[in-house]
Amino acid sequence: MMYQLEVKRYLIELMFNPSDGWNVIVDIDAMERAKGPQHKDGKKQRVVDAEKRLNQLGVEIGAHPKYGRTDIVASHPQKGTFLIEVEGKSSKQKEQAIYSALGQIVLLMNEENANVFYGLAVPDQLEWERQLKKVPRRVKELLSLRCILVSEGNVREI
Repeated sequence: MMYQLEVKRYLIELMFNPSDGWNVIVDIDAMERAKGPQHKDGKKQRVVDAEKRLNQLGVEIGAHPKYGRTDIVASHPQKGTFLIEVEGKSSKQKEQAIYSALGQIVLLMNEENANVFYGLAVPDQLEWERQLKKVPRRVKELLSLRCILVSEGNVREI
């Protein structure tokens, strides 16, 4: 299972790599950084490694000046701007995590711009894929929404 910060890392490495001309800003909250004693199974080291890799890639960490605390804002001069909400291993039920992320994405949709795209990225696992498949194709088309499954070596859209 992948933690949220790991999903961000691999998505950026594979789809929005700054070496390919992407300008990327990532928001990271305290829970993602495994602050506190409640975290088990090596989460702390895994998320430290993921954040270190994001820094190596040249990603800016923090809130975006225009889009606020969006998980990932990736901009490219030819490919447009992608606003991505990311979910990963947490105590939340997967279905509730998807609903929450979709709500956050919809609240970002306050401008009409053909070069702005929206995305929901989750670990590439069957349980997460089942949740993403619940989003109707028509809704994805209307909202310019991409549903993205992420693993260490691959990114795929459904």
